[in-house]
Amino acid sequence: MKLFSPDKAHWYQRDGVPLHTVLSAKGEPRPTTLRDARKLSLLPSVTNILGVIAKPELTAWLQEQAVMAALTLPRLAGETEDAFARRVVEDSQTTRDGAADFGTAFHAGAERVANTLEVDDEHPAAAWLRHFRVWYQGNAALLNWTEKVLVNRAVGYAGTADLFIDHIVHGPTLVDFKTMKVKPGAKAAPYKSWCYQLAAYRKALLLSPGLGAPDHQRVTCMNLIVNSNEPSIPIEHVWTDAEMELGEAAFDAAHKLWTIEKGYDPTVTVVDV
Repeated sequence: MKLFSPDKAHWYQRDGVPLHTVLSAKGEPRPTTLRDARKLSLLPSVTNILGVIAKPELTAWLQEQAVMAALTLPRLAGETEDAFARRVVEDSQTTRDGAADFGTAFHAGAERVANTLEVDDEHPAAAWLRHFRVWYQGNAALLNWTEKVLVNRAVGYAGTADLFIDHIVHGPTLVDFKTMKVKPGAKAAPYKSWCYQLAAYRKALLLSPGLGAPDHQRVTCMNLIVNSNEPSIPIEHVWTDAEMELGEAAFDAAHKLWTIEKGYDPTVTVVDV
């Protein structure tokens, strides 16, 4: 009985066009697989590559959710062990999926704010977006772009970056939104993997003509942390040059491990003969 499946990986064509799904033999969309990627010479996403790095805190949290679901979920009359196990897994993933839904909704709303300064009052994250607008108007001197696919064909990856602005303090700044639950009185602590992700985006940004990237050392990388527990002004976390240098090295190492583990080098294109 298989209860858990790996998260679906995101893939991009070499020109940066997302190809997260392909058509099945029946003509229906299905998630793109590694086998498809080999056949079509696709590029893995940055998060796909970083998936080779263990995340002990996340794993422990997911295990806790599963244990609590098993302890608190009532058994149904006549329910088989397999059916109960599947309900436990489904129930344990409710919190995770809800957090992901909030993050997706916030990202979409933040893109609209950056481009128009508008907040839809009916949006599920409207209260958070109004706080984001306050931050944005007070810190973004210029909007360069939002939600752009950045491609690094030389190394072999792509990914969608959230926001590139001229910050009033930090100058050209690549911003990545992170939504997380912050307990009252606690500090919003960033994860190292966030730095690795931004390092990969920044490296690709330099190889993307027309996206306004200046010299490598002049691009600041920032995570903007949104407390999903309560609406508040988002928290800036700026990564230092030393941290970014280590982040780039960590991503490169993860990429190398990914190619070994998957048996696929995304820098090599398929040539039809």
